[in-house]
Amino acid sequence: MFNQKEYINKFIKNNYKSIKIRIRNDDAIIIKKINEVGNINKYITNLILEDIYKTHKYNFINDSVKIDFDLSKTMQDLVDKAEKADILNDFGLYMNLADAIDSQGKKETTHHIIRESEWNKLVRRYCL
Repeated sequence: MFNQKEYINKFIKNNYKSIKIRIRNDDAIIIKKINEVGNINKYITNLILEDIYKTHKYNFINDSVKIDFDLSKTMQDLVDKAEKADILNDFGLYMNLADAIDSQGKKETTHHIIRESEWNKLVRRYCL
């Protein structure tokens, strides 16, 4: 007979990292904030990701070049994946994504979605 509870517990154990935190009962500010947040897992995950992106030194990305223009949804997805690959120090994946950013930039320049100078900025930041 199928045991749904056992199946769910096994799935969670195999696919998620669980953590336990303790907060003192007299730490009213933190408890108040936790009570105001709708999804505490998402809130904590976003705080950790924000900290990672603020303090990380890139391995392959030229951080001196800043992207100060809007990106298309496709380009933003490629940029986000390239930054994650850089943080994970996955050179092969990063190089594939940097090449894809270059190709997508060429396509968007041709279709007048971005200017050539913006494409050049993308290529300088996400260098091959």
